[in-house]
Amino acid sequence: MEDQNTEDWDSIFKKEFENVDRQNQYRERGKLGGRPKLSTPKSERLGLRFTPSEIKILKERADKKKLKLTDYSRIILLEKELPDYEKNIMLTEYATNFRRIGNYMKKEIFTPEERSGLLREIEEAIKGIKTQVKW
Repeated sequence: MEDQNTEDWDSIFKKEFENVDRQNQYRERGKLGGRPKLSTPKSERLGLRFTPSEIKILKERADKKKLKLTDYSRIILLEKELPDYEKNIMLTEYATNFRRIGNYMKKEIFTPEERSGLLREIEEAIKGIKTQVKW
């Protein structure tokens, strides 16, 4: 009888310690997944009033750039460079294709010297493309 009670207590304590350990892991690592936290969260607000025709124009311009109205307004007000959506898509496709070529190069078709030289050039091209993409 005493053995059963001690086993029950042991199992209860183990479960409680596992729960506490799991909670501590979440505290240490933070919540896994989801949107990453911004280093400088947006806390200030700016209220503007527009006429319906002005809002329509702003929405059309934002749609042309494939941006949300708030993002478009923030870019315009802070005098940042507007992203060129079509150019960015084209550049990301190029980067993907270069990455595929790089993966193909890893096969045993080429000598190690040829492979390392070509892979280095491909990686440099991908880095150059990534510096040109502005979202």
